[in-house]
Amino acid sequence: MLENLTIPLLNRYDLLERCLQSIDYPVKHLLIIDNGASTVEQDIEVQVPEIVKFTTYLPMPANLGVAASWNLGIKSFPYDDRWFFASNDVVFQPGALQRLSEAHTGEITLSQYFPHWHVFSVGYEAVRRLGLFDEAFFPAYFEDNDFNTRANHHGVPITKLDIDVLHDNSSTLKSDPHFIKRNGPTFRSNNKHYEDKIARGDFGPGGWDVERRRANGWEADR
Repeated sequence: MLENLTIPLLNRYDLLERCLQSIDYPVKHLLIIDNGASTVEQDIEVQVPEIVKFTTYLPMPANLGVAASWNLGIKSFPYDDRWFFASNDVVFQPGALQRLSEAHTGEITLSQYFPHWHVFSVGYEAVRRLGLFDEAFFPAYFEDNDFNTRANHHGVPITKLDIDVLHDNSSTLKSDPHFIKRNGPTFRSNNKHYEDKIARGDFGPGGWDVERRRANGWEADR
């Protein structure tokens, strides 16, 4: 059984439904972080397989971003020894989640298939040594590169397993022309933040910054 499974999303609820229906391995607690809830007029109904014991659906008033969503998943289950994550646009192939359940508490476990962070696990010892994901990377991109770099620097093992999923790459971006327009500047901003951390020899968890959050926002009415 997976102790937990956190799935953040911004839109494409149809892909979330498809993802949930592909769960074929027991999950104790499913956490869905809906970062786009404030832009949706109708109520969202989340249907999960009976193989999931508990489900928490969090409609957020604003987009937390990828790093903060992953951190919230870790903070929500502080006594678990491993934390599991998936993108809402994946479809778990038979046996994929069971394979993911082999993740160790002292490692970061990724899918061997690109993009490697679309399904992954972070163990307790990894979080204890590295801290959380750097929420200054907003709303997305380079938070995984940063965590990977920090893991290499601090000697935290990274394991890639044969975790087979189907993945609609960049489904969030493709769903909205405004997102595509905003992604260029925010991608460059996050890239610069990543390079600046390396140049400074900063291998720490960083943190949320209100100025970067406002500057990198994808909200259409900002």
